[in-house]
Amino acid sequence: ADGQPDLVLEGPNNQLQQNGIDLRLAKAYKVVGTMRLMVNKADVEKPDLVELQLDSDGCYIFHPGQQYSLEFMEDATVPSDMAARIIHRSTLNRFSGTVMSAHYDSGFYSQGGCGATFRPQTTTFIEVGARSAQILFQSAESASDYDGQYQGT
Repeated sequence: ADGQPDLVLEGPNNQLQQNGIDLRLAKAYKVVGTMRLMVNKADVEKPDLVELQLDSDGCYIFHPGQQYSLEFMEDATVPSDMAARIIHRSTLNRFSGTVMSAHYDSGFYSQGGCGATFRPQTTTFIEVGARSAQILFQSAESASDYDGQYQGT
């Protein structure tokens, strides 16, 4: 996509893995406030996202017990015969916390980087550009492609 870095598909930093594509951290936000999910969409309230500041090493610092929203350098484009989700890489899972996303429906695409939530169990430093999650694709049958309010975000 325009302005997005190319995937690294060769060499020691190859992002293409056996069953997914590694995603590199671009920005991080602390989730502040409350969420109110209502039947009437006009009554839905969303918490604020406050962008974190980088430390002197170019890392975001995440603290246990908090929830964060992560934005990755890579866009997500889900083919019509697929669905996708984002999860943590194994090192992050074993030593720090979990990264997860909602289910990305067939036909969904993001512009400006795809995203997920992070819930650390220990104080965690992640450098901008570090491979911190993977997007996984799976076969899916769909009556139609996604055309909801988050298309292209």
